[in-house]
Amino acid sequence: MIIIALVSPTGGAGRTSLAIATATHLSMLGRNVTLMQADPVNNIEFQLGFTKRSSRGLAHVLLQGDPLEQVMSTSNSDFKLLPFGEVTMAQQLAIDRVLMEQPQRLTELFQKDQFAEDAVVIIDLPRWPAPWCQKVMALSDLNLITLIPDSASILGIDALLPHLLESRGASYFLMNRFDSAKVLHLDLWTLCKMKLSHRLLPFYLHEDQALAESLAAGLALADYAPRSQLVEDQQKLCNWIDTEIG
Repeated sequence: MIIIALVSPTGGAGRTSLAIATATHLSMLGRNVTLMQADPVNNIEFQLGFTKRSSRGLAHVLLQGDPLEQVMSTSNSDFKLLPFGEVTMAQQLAIDRVLMEQPQRLTELFQKDQFAEDAVVIIDLPRWPAPWCQKVMALSDLNLITLIPDSASILGIDALLPHLLESRGASYFLMNRFDSAKVLHLDLWTLCKMKLSHRLLPFYLHEDQALAESLAAGLALADYAPRSQLVEDQQKLCNWIDTEIG
């Protein structure tokens, strides 16, 4: 089993939409994909075009021992989906305590029969820092850290870098919402290359208004605008991931 973690140092960096695109394209490449949202925002189903979100999910598996098969879905997609589920603030804090005090519960989750030996599990994490990030990245085989070309995102890199050394897998940074016609974006790209060297992937995801339009329409970007530059970028990224994980 391969675990791919998506995280970012700031909010609004496109983790969830990228997680969906990655699950979609890797499924098309023949991978056995499970998409998991480990973020209490619990919004991944809306981005997949669902009209409502699941009340129960990953949170309830960890906290209350709900059977995994009852909260994992395969509808409307070629991959399995495990949403986070709706939780109260008290439940959210309780889950954080479980992660910090009983991290083996997360390890045991991935040993369940629903995760096959050839599974590729893509995990949409909350913004760094969060207990979910720390514990998942201790188990992951590949970490993708999404950045956007603004000062808050770039300034968040330094706080994250030391923790990547604790991860079991390789870590790479990916620039999202990039516009090569903007001088600021080019300057920040150069700064990131100097700071991150080979950890910064040599390609980026273009800024594309079609993404917001596809979300509003309740459609996957590949269905809404199949010839968009961003779809091509996502396919290129997933081809790289497919090669990277072997």
